[in-house]
Amino acid sequence: MKGLLERVVRWVFRTFGAFLERFAAVGVIQSGVVLAAQTFLALFPLFIAITAVLPSGVAAAVAQSLRSRFGISGSSDDMVRKLVGSREELRSGITAIGVVVVLASATSFTRALQRVYEQAWGLPRLGVRGSIRGLAWLAGLIVYLVIIGTAIRLAGTGTPGTVIRTVLVVVGAVLLWWWTPYLLLLGRVRARSLLPGGLLTAAAMLVLGKVSSVVLPRTVRNNERQFGTIGMVFAIESWLVVVACTIVLAAVVSAVAAQADGPFGRLARGAADLDGWRRAGRSAEN
Repeated sequence: MKGLLERVVRWVFRTFGAFLERFAAVGVIQSGVVLAAQTFLALFPLFIAITAVLPSGVAAAVAQSLRSRFGISGSSDDMVRKLVGSREELRSGITAIGVVVVLASATSFTRALQRVYEQAWGLPRLGVRGSIRGLAWLAGLIVYLVIIGTAIRLAGTGTPGTVIRTVLVVVGAVLLWWWTPYLLLLGRVRARSLLPGGLLTAAAMLVLGKVSSVVLPRTVRNNERQFGTIGMVFAIESWLVVVACTIVLAAVVSAVAAQADGPFGRLARGAADLDGWRRAGRSAEN
């Protein structure tokens, strides 16, 4: 019994030390701030363009979901509508050059997210191939938004509709956050080893989504009352930092746990080998 306790204590200290080391290497707060800024400056314009080209019912469902999550209502909602413009105005303003600029800007977010996963797993940076995968991720995100928006529109009201929406949102979140690191890391990490991170990130995002629907509207209203429209921006950006830091933290925790020598690590890797998390045929690229 004493020997078992000693092994457990050593494993805890070894894993905790590895976590702190990786935590410092990734720079969770710094990476979270960068990721939040890229979300606000690079990803939101893509969302706006998407709502202009999607079918009206799906676009309305996606837009309403984003507005409710970020607490945008009342005068703030009116200001955003005036700033963004109508679907017809957005469509008339979309040009080939504009699409290229929006996509190029959005890939800055995917590169920042990609770097987070690379640092979390201790992998070298990718070159141009990483940017190409970033475009693929953006395409997948658009498909995800279309599916979720369509599901919300078709599910209807009442208990059955609520259950269907909940199941689709949960399953969609797990698949999105499982597939994201696999794609952005070019498959250098086994899908099995990425599953715990997908579950952890999806659970955290769902919880934060529930919290944001309660906390963020009040914060946005208070900031807007004190500072005007810029207060709404400050509130949303602050919340994005919380969300981004959670994504980074989940990536670090899941990566360290999967690489650790212990029962959870062996379960995540599917092998006792400490390098078992690497996908076969990809080790040479690392």
